[in-house]
Amino acid sequence: MSITDSRIFDIFRALDFSAVVDILITTYLIYKIITWIKGTQAEQVAYGILIVLAITQVSDWLGFITINYIFRSIMTVGVLALVIMFQPELRHALTKLGSSRYKIFNMNKFSGLFGQEVSTEAIKSGIAVIIDTLKELSATKTGALIVMERESRLTDIINSGVYIDAKISKSLLLNIFYPKTPLHDGAVVIGRDHMRITSAACLLPLTQNKNLNPSLGTRHRAAIGISENSDCIVLVVSEETGVLSYAIGGRLSRFVDLKTVEALLTDTLVPVTEKKSWIKAIGGDNNER
Repeated sequence: MSITDSRIFDIFRALDFSAVVDILITTYLIYKIITWIKGTQAEQVAYGILIVLAITQVSDWLGFITINYIFRSIMTVGVLALVIMFQPELRHALTKLGSSRYKIFNMNKFSGLFGQEVSTEAIKSGIAVIIDTLKELSATKTGALIVMERESRLTDIINSGVYIDAKISKSLLLNIFYPKTPLHDGAVVIGRDHMRITSAACLLPLTQNKNLNPSLGTRHRAAIGISENSDCIVLVVSEETGVLSYAIGGRLSRFVDLKTVEALLTDTLVPVTEKKSWIKAIGGDNNER
């Protein structure tokens, strides 16, 4: 056995259970960080950071004292700069972490939009109203942007619009998005704690993703932007084509039909126990057949 093979064998022999877990967790965190910054401005910044680290290490190996000192000084003061430059990505990451924690420790609570204060019947009724409204908005090619709040609070977004706090209805939504009304140019937010329209004409942040289709308009870019920074569901109707789309987790799905949207809202909002009862009512479990 060569010296190199012997060293590799010693390294693997020294690994215990905690070391393996440590490596797996670290690998997972690195993977998640890469997925979070991919396609954003932070991706290019990350490449720059890797270059700075490489130059710092190489200059140390080669004995370039001045260059090494300069780049080490940059790294020392660069922590604050990183926090500033990565602020959207850090906020997104912390939001995702907070949402995950909520779901882990509240498994019996609603995993959907409205929490425990809204009955299942109210949720299903609200979904039906939204689907019916989307059908007419699409047929008339009326642009619309509906944000459905989930675990992440959208207080800043709600405050940027006109506070309504009204019962969700087809006639109200159609009136809001009618092109000649003052509230049509913006998003409607449906609150997580009640089946009501919280606010209208809300301003949404635009996505900074440079890899999107150039044909996407402001409405779709706003839908992606808010879904990048929270766990909300955003429903979009194109005013040019009437095409339905939805954004969730920073990803936009276009050219979807009403059944797809209804299935998404049902899977997201309806409690698990209730969905199981629907399955039994339709045909029973597979074990019963």
